[in-house]
Amino acid sequence: MPSVRNAPDLEHAHRPGEIHELREELNNPKMEKKKDAVKKVIAAMTVGKDVSMLFTDVVNCIQTPNIELKKLVYLYLINYAKSQPDLAILAVNTFVKVRFPLIAAAPPQSLVCGDSAYAW
Repeated sequence: MPSVRNAPDLEHAHRPGEIHELREELNNPKMEKKKDAVKKVIAAMTVGKDVSMLFTDVVNCIQTPNIELKKLVYLYLINYAKSQPDLAILAVNTFVKVRFPLIAAAPPQSLVCGDSAYAW
Protein backbone atom coordinates (compact mmCIF):
# COMPACT_ATOMS: atom_id res chain seq x y z
CA MET A 1 0.00 0.00 0.00
CA PRO A 2 1.54 3.37 -1.04
CA SER A 3 2.13 5.85 1.72
CA VAL A 4 1.14 9.50 1.67
CA ARG A 5 4.81 10.44 1.63
CA ASN A 6 5.26 8.73 -1.74
CA ALA A 7 2.25 10.47 -3.27
CA PRO A 8 3.00 13.15 -5.89
CA ASP A 9 3.00 16.69 -4.61
CA LEU A 10 -0.48 17.71 -5.74
CA GLU A 11 -0.04 21.18 -4.29
CA HIS A 12 2.35 21.97 -7.15
CA ALA A 13 0.30 20.36 -9.92
CA HIS A 14 -1.50 22.44 -12.51
CA ARG A 15 -5.22 22.06 -12.88
CA PRO A 16 -6.28 20.90 -16.35
CA GLY A 17 -6.20 23.76 -18.85
CA GLU A 18 -4.51 26.22 -16.48
CA ILE A 19 -1.44 26.75 -18.67
CA HIS A 20 -3.59 27.20 -21.78
CA GLU A 21 -5.75 29.78 -19.99
CA LEU A 22 -2.70 31.68 -18.77
CA ARG A 23 -1.21 31.66 -22.26
CA GLU A 24 -4.43 33.10 -23.71
CA GLU A 25 -4.52 35.83 -21.05
CA LEU A 26 -0.85 36.67 -21.63
CA ASN A 27 -1.57 37.15 -25.33
CA ASN A 28 -4.70 39.23 -24.75
CA PRO A 29 -4.46 42.70 -26.34
CA LYS A 30 -5.81 44.35 -23.17
CA MET A 31 -2.99 45.47 -20.87
CA GLU A 32 -4.93 44.85 -17.64
CA LYS A 33 -5.60 41.25 -18.68
CA LYS A 34 -1.90 40.76 -19.40
CA LYS A 35 -0.91 42.29 -16.08
CA ASP A 36 -3.33 40.05 -14.18
CA ALA A 37 -2.04 37.02 -16.09
CA VAL A 38 1.60 37.80 -15.26
CA LYS A 39 0.61 38.22 -11.61
CA LYS A 40 -1.03 34.77 -11.72
CA VAL A 41 2.08 33.30 -13.32
CA ILE A 42 4.32 34.83 -10.63
CA ALA A 43 1.96 33.59 -7.91
CA ALA A 44 2.15 30.06 -9.33
CA MET A 45 5.92 30.35 -9.60
CA THR A 46 6.12 31.51 -5.97
CA VAL A 47 4.38 28.39 -4.67
CA GLY A 48 6.70 26.16 -6.67
CA LYS A 49 4.71 25.43 -9.83
CA ASP A 50 6.72 25.10 -13.01
CA VAL A 51 5.57 27.86 -15.34
CA SER A 52 8.72 27.89 -17.46
CA MET A 53 6.71 26.81 -20.50
CA LEU A 54 5.21 30.32 -20.50
CA PHE A 55 8.63 32.00 -20.77
CA THR A 56 8.18 33.41 -24.28
CA ASP A 57 4.59 34.51 -23.60
CA VAL A 58 5.58 36.34 -20.42
CA VAL A 59 8.63 38.03 -21.94
CA ASN A 60 6.55 39.22 -24.89
CA CYS A 61 4.51 41.23 -22.39
CA ILE A 62 7.49 43.57 -21.94
CA GLN A 63 6.45 45.48 -25.04
CA THR A 64 4.17 47.85 -23.17
CA PRO A 65 4.44 51.37 -21.79
CA ASN A 66 3.19 50.10 -18.39
CA ILE A 67 6.13 50.09 -15.96
CA GLU A 68 4.35 47.80 -13.47
CA LEU A 69 3.95 45.11 -16.12
CA LYS A 70 7.60 45.51 -17.12
CA LYS A 71 8.68 44.99 -13.50
CA LEU A 72 6.54 41.85 -13.22
CA VAL A 73 8.13 40.44 -16.37
CA TYR A 74 11.54 41.26 -14.93
CA LEU A 75 10.73 39.26 -11.76
CA TYR A 76 9.73 36.28 -13.86
CA LEU A 77 12.84 36.62 -16.01
CA ILE A 78 15.19 36.69 -13.03
CA ASN A 79 13.63 33.49 -11.70
CA TYR A 80 13.99 31.52 -14.95
CA ALA A 81 17.21 33.04 -16.31
CA LYS A 82 19.31 30.21 -14.89
CA SER A 83 17.21 27.40 -16.34
CA GLN A 84 16.74 29.08 -19.75
CA PRO A 85 19.84 31.27 -20.28
CA ASP A 86 19.58 31.43 -24.09
CA LEU A 87 16.02 32.73 -23.93
CA ALA A 88 17.03 35.09 -21.14
CA ILE A 89 19.65 36.69 -23.39
CA LEU A 90 17.01 37.34 -26.02
CA ALA A 91 14.74 38.77 -23.35
CA VAL A 92 17.44 41.17 -22.17
CA ASN A 93 17.82 42.39 -25.74
CA THR A 94 14.08 43.05 -25.75
CA PHE A 95 14.35 45.00 -22.49
CA VAL A 96 17.10 47.16 -23.98
CA LYS A 97 15.16 47.76 -27.21
CA VAL A 98 12.11 49.00 -25.31
CA ARG A 99 14.36 51.10 -23.10
CA PHE A 100 13.58 49.49 -19.78
CA PRO A 101 15.92 51.44 -17.49
CA LEU A 102 16.18 48.76 -14.78
CA ILE A 103 17.91 46.41 -17.24
CA ALA A 104 19.47 48.83 -19.70
CA ALA A 105 21.36 50.70 -16.97
CA ALA A 106 22.50 47.59 -15.09
CA PRO A 107 26.10 46.54 -15.51
CA PRO A 108 26.48 43.08 -17.10
CA GLN A 109 28.07 41.73 -13.92
CA SER A 110 24.79 42.24 -12.06
CA LEU A 111 22.95 40.00 -14.50
CA VAL A 112 24.83 36.81 -13.73
CA CYS A 113 22.56 33.78 -13.52
CA GLY A 114 22.77 32.66 -9.89
CA ASP A 115 25.85 30.64 -9.06
CA SER A 116 26.76 29.83 -12.66
CA ALA A 117 29.50 31.61 -14.52
CA TYR A 118 27.15 32.36 -17.39
CA ALA A 119 26.86 36.14 -17.62
CA TRP A 120 24.67 38.03 -20.03
